[in-house]
Amino acid sequence: MLSLSKSQYKLLAVIGLWLAFVIAALIYFQLSGLREFDPQWQLHQPHWLKRFKMESDWRPSDQARLMIIIDKECACTRRSENHIRQLNAYALKQNISVAIIERDLASAKLVPNTPAAVLLDKQGELVYAGPLSAGLACSASDGFVELAINNLSAGFNSKLSISDTRGCYCVSK
Repeated sequence: MLSLSKSQYKLLAVIGLWLAFVIAALIYFQLSGLREFDPQWQLHQPHWLKRFKMESDWRPSDQARLMIIIDKECACTRRSENHIRQLNAYALKQNISVAIIERDLASAKLVPNTPAAVLLDKQGELVYAGPLSAGLACSASDGFVELAINNLSAGFNSKLSISDTRGCYCVSK
């Protein structure tokens, strides 16, 4: 059996402490990147949907409409580009029209953070409003919009507004 000297124990202790510090710092910085999507509960304000539809020039049609609100300068939007492409393709397969809206448009300013989505049915009723997903990765595996699309395709409107989730979001200005 190998026996370690006092200096080797000290070296192992220093390496262990350094490793613990690096892991703690990584976790701290990752978690500090998480932001609450809608801390002021804007999506739940009276007449929010009416104002959003007016600002986005929504018109009744024979298709539901998914509006994805992005900020091209936002790192979170860049992280979710793959998810946005997947959502776009999935919505089109479900006969839902898709519009990508830049954050600087008036309707996008009604959404607290980006990337976000608003899904309306054919009559303009809210199906979903909130973030594309939760968590740091902004990935489809943490997505909410897919569930709302599935429910709508099955004939169920969840009228879901998500405000209190945390993830990688950039503040709309």
